This record gives sequence, C-alpha cells and structure tokens, in this order.
Amino acid sequence: WTPILTTLALAALQANALLRFPCAQLTVTRSDPLISPGKVSAHLHQVVGGNSFDFGMPNNTDYLQSQSTCSTCSIKENKSNYWSPTLYFQSPKNGTFKRVAQRPGPLTGSPNAGMVVYYIQIGTVTSFPKNFRMIAGDPFLRSYSDQVDDSRSITFRCLQDDSSGNGPDTHGMPTTKCAGGIRSQINFPTCWDGKNIDTPNHKDHVRYATGSSFGNFGTGCPSTHPVTIPLLFFETVWDTKPFDNEWVNGQSPFVWSMGDPTGYGYHADYMMGWPEDVLKRAMAQCTDQGGQVSSCPVVTSRSEQEMNDCAQPNRVDEEIDGWLPSLPGCNAVQPGPARATQASGCVSLPTTTPGPTTTTTQQTTTTTPSGAQQTHWGQCGGKDYTGPKVCQSPWTCKYSN
Repeated sequence: WTPILTTLALAALQANALLRFPCAQLTVTRSDPLISPGKVSAHLHQVVGGNSFDFGMPNNTDYLQSQSTCSTCSIKENKSNYWSPTLYFQSPKNGTFKRVAQRPGPLTGSPNAGMVVYYIQIGTVTSFPKNFRMIAGDPFLRSYSDQVDDSRSITFRCLQDDSSGNGPDTHGMPTTKCAGGIRSQINFPTCWDGKNIDTPNHKDHVRYATGSSFGNFGTGCPSTHPVTIPLLFFETVWDTKPFDNEWVNGQSPFVWSMGDPTGYGYHADYMMGWPEDVLKRAMAQCTDQGGQVSSCPVVTSRSEQEMNDCAQPNRVDEEIDGWLPSLPGCNAVQPGPARATQASGCVSLPTTTPGPTTTTTQQTTTTTPSGAQQTHWGQCGGKDYTGPKVCQSPWTCKYSN
C-alpha cells in the first residue's frame, strides 16, 4: 500500500485512524446541489455515494440517511455524497470533445468507475455532524499559487503503470503522456468552526490547518476554526491512454468539464451521510495502515454488485458522451492565467424523469419554431421532430443544445 500514496501515506501512517474505500459511479450529470440548488448546474460532474442525490437536497439532518435506499460506496453505513468535475479529451484536429473514461484505483477491486475516498484522523478529531457540507478547490482558477489553499490542496499524478499507483505529482495537469493514465487528487480542510454545518459559500465554516499543503497537514487549527475534523481525500483515475497518440507538440489534449485545460480549477464537493456514532467509532478504532474496510470492526462492507446496481441515469436531457461539438453546458475552454468566467448560453436544460426524492427542480420549456424556421428545425432533427432529417441546400445543420 505504501507506494500508492507516497507523501500522503507517510502522514497517514502517523494518524490514529484511516479508512480507504472505493465508490462506484452513481451518475454523471450536470447537478450540484450545493452551488446550484434546485436547478441544472453549469458543468458536468461525476457523482458517487447515496442514491438520494438530487438537484435540490434539503438541509435536513436525516435527509441522506432516510432517503438513500442504497449507495455506490463500499461501506453500508455510509450514505454520503461526493462529486467532482469530469475530464474530456479535445481533438486537436477539429476541436470536438469526448469524455474520458474512469477506472478503479489500485487495491480497490473492480467497481464501475467512480473514485477512492479516504477519511484520515490526524491527532484528535471530532466526527462530522449530520448533513455537514463543504467544498474544496475553485473552478475558476487557471494558475497556481502556493499562497492559495485551493491551489495547494490539489495534485495530479502521472501514473507510470496500471497497478502500482506510482508516478510524479504536479499541481497542474501533467505535461507528458502517462502510461497508466492520470489520477486527480484533492484533500479537504481539516479545521471547523464547531458551529455551522454549512455556510453560503460552503467554505467559511472550514479552514485548512496552518501551514498545510498537499501531503503536509500543517501545525494546527486557527483560533477561528479550532475543531479538528477528519481529513477527507479523493482519488480518481482517468484512462487517458486511448488518446496517447493525440498529443501535438507536447500539448496536453485534456480539459475539465468547466472548460479548464490547466487543472488548477479542479474541485470537489462533500455532503456527510454517516450515522454520527458510526463515523466517530471508525475514527477511533479503524487503525489498519492500508485503511481496509475489512479490517474495521465498526463498519459493514457492501458487495461490488450492490455498489454498481445503485447507479442512476443522467437526468438532464443532453448528450454527454460520443463526439460533442462543445462541452455540456456550453463551457468555453479558458486556459487563463486569468480567472475564468461563468459559462453562459445553454446552462439551463429540462430534467427528465423524476429522481428518487420529491425535490422540485426548475425546468425550462423548449419551444418549437414555426413557419420557415420549422422546416429547417425539422431537417436538422430538432427536438420532438419525427419527419425526415435531410437538410436542403443552401442550408447546413449545426448542433445546438
């Protein structure tokens, strides 16, 4: 296990407790109930965890435990949700996009895509309260600064092979081909104000420890946020190998779903869905250095079949796979180094079938053009058109969301 994590592992070995477990993919969709509650979000996310994940999730301390009937994570008691952006390949030939597949991390079995989640106890910690929420990272960053916590908390590993987890780490996206793919890595703040389970920006109630950086957990919590909480850490492996021949002049062809080719805007979200007493006992008793769930006496394992069977379909009516002319949500590629701007254009789309909860989502209505425009709309295969899709000269069809 030690070679997989390198610097993070060395710190974890000194921790009192460690959980490391896989989560299969729950869904890939434009939903972010923290940043865009009740509506379609600006960019695409991969989501893991409890199946009560929805466009709007009420600030109810029993919501995740009472509404989730299953989870894609391997611990049965854990119905938390975790999500982060998805990765796309952009063709250097014609600029079109194709979503990069994910694969399981080392020593986690064979769940369907998803990510590996860690809970690490550094010193004496207090368990997350029910429905605790927070985010790490900043989707608008396009440059690195060692003075910014959202920069220091993120790295990418250029994996040397498919199994060991070895490879060099960088704060931005790798600038060379990676034989085993690319692993995105992010750690969350470990200091809490002890009062708020969330704040309007989902950050003010937490802080990184003083002097912390990736793999270095700092010297203690500031007086404004004196309570130490478990270190939450995500790993996601992206199978970039099919695109190894697409690099041009050493230029990476990959871009994150919010239009970020640098990696500096990588980010992640967390919504706590444990029974508090279970997580508290786990942080006190699960001391296996590899973080294996089988070695933790206070939690119960879920089978891979159960994890995979909990998956949900994308509930936004749009294409996210195949060759796309633009990123879902019309996110323009913004390489920086200046901060990116918010996507505009086709951010709001209707959702499809109702989800597992009764939460109401905001919907938009697609209006079919009339007259001459209707002819061209139909020829290009417009929404709900059932006639022939043959475009007559001199008109040409262009993709639109």
